[in-house]
Amino acid sequence: MIDRREFTYSVGLAALAAMVPPEVSALGRLSMQRRAIPGSDETLAIVGLGNAQVFYEGDMETSRELIRIFLEHCGSYVDTGWGARETVGKIMRENDAHEQLFLGTYVEGEDLPSMRAEIHRILDVQGGESLDLVQIMPPDDFSRRREQFAALKEEGLTRYLGVARYAKQFYPQMMKLMEDSALDFIQINYSMMEPEAADDILPLAQETGTAVIINRPFINGGYFGLVRGQEFPEWAAEFDCHSWAQFSLKYILAHPAVNCVLTETSNPEHAFDNLGAGFGRLPDINQRQRMEVVIRALM
Repeated sequence: MIDRREFTYSVGLAALAAMVPPEVSALGRLSMQRRAIPGSDETLAIVGLGNAQVFYEGDMETSRELIRIFLEHCGSYVDTGWGARETVGKIMRENDAHEQLFLGTYVEGEDLPSMRAEIHRILDVQGGESLDLVQIMPPDDFSRRREQFAALKEEGLTRYLGVARYAKQFYPQMMKLMEDSALDFIQINYSMMEPEAADDILPLAQETGTAVIINRPFINGGYFGLVRGQEFPEWAAEFDCHSWAQFSLKYILAHPAVNCVLTETSNPEHAFDNLGAGFGRLPDINQRQRMEVVIRALM
């Protein structure tokens, strides 16, 4: 098992790679699993990067290392909000990584002209002619200004539109938009500790052909507080799982509605560990039930 707390950066990726079983290592032998964006010929790698604090802070050295690890291990989706848009955009441009990276971006303008201007400022930093995905946080804001957001897509300023939230009280509004075919993507919370999305909104995403990005896989760190000091199940190796982080991520990724799960860290070793969840087997329904028993016994 890989213990995230025992690593130091001096270990280096080469030594770290030696600790990852060959069947789940991405070092030049395998590619991360990918899933199709519904209604398109595009795919996304199943483990993504969230809004890491170093992206917000403009820590270019650590941010470059995170993106380097992500690129080397076939990652694609990066969630970028506010200050993170510039940091990640600059690094993407430096690495000419527009073909590999897929950026989810939040736009805050209050009307169509201000949103257009905001998008052009982002494109000036990251390059390209169009954003990959524009996300709006309050579902009611999207509902109220649906025609404005649709115009961004019609004008080619973004290729996809989505709504992002992190709590179940927003699910009904998001589901109404999905039923109205207004969204290409949703971003929601889902995990063994927050399983409610599996009841209604994830099945509806499959029914309506809506891509799903998952946030809060570790409940803002609360998950690690729960499993800290607990013996890691040896049987998790049956689905190529070798750490508690991968235990949560692989559970989430085993749901067929999920396109990608976001992992948010400023620690390169943790990023490497997280990416390991995108390789090898995923748990079947019986294994997922067994995983649920483990976590619920700790809650």
